[in-house]
Amino acid sequence: MKNTVIALLAFVSIAFINADLYSQSAIETDDKDYKFKFSLASDWKEGKREETEKKDAVSYSFEKKDGKMAIMLLAFKVSEVKNLTDFVYTIEKDLTLNIPKKSGEYTDFDMGNYDGQTGTYKDSEFTEVIYYYRTKITDGENFTYFLRFIVPASFYNASAEKEIKRISDSFIPNAE
Repeated sequence: MKNTVIALLAFVSIAFINADLYSQSAIETDDKDYKFKFSLASDWKEGKREETEKKDAVSYSFEKKDGKMAIMLLAFKVSEVKNLTDFVYTIEKDLTLNIPKKSGEYTDFDMGNYDGQTGTYKDSEFTEVIYYYRTKITDGENFTYFLRFIVPASFYNASAEKEIKRISDSFIPNAE
């Protein structure tokens, strides 16, 4: 019995140490100026954060340490609730973003204070899953967000889809 208790205590201690190491090395992004937050596991590294001189847009980049996925996040301050269709159209037509051709239809979602669309884009080199968000605050500051997952075509599989879903589910626009 004593050995069982000691083994159980050792197991619990190791679990807490591993959980603590995981939480220390995970990336938690909580941008108070652009009012969003999301989290990435410890197998990601943060790249650049760049903001416009006017302080009306910011970009973040992240890369998985094994090189199998990258994330681009753009956030924009807007003076009113932005038309989502116009936002998606503008982003897709921006040649500097070099977005591949859309594959399939958009999926819409509505979470109350924000809504959005997601789509999959493909070419011979990459599969990209892009989330477009907009906040719908009638009496406050609004934002639009572009969350782009870029995966080399050879690494896009069910596991990559699951990770994209987990990360996008952790993205919370208009976080206070």
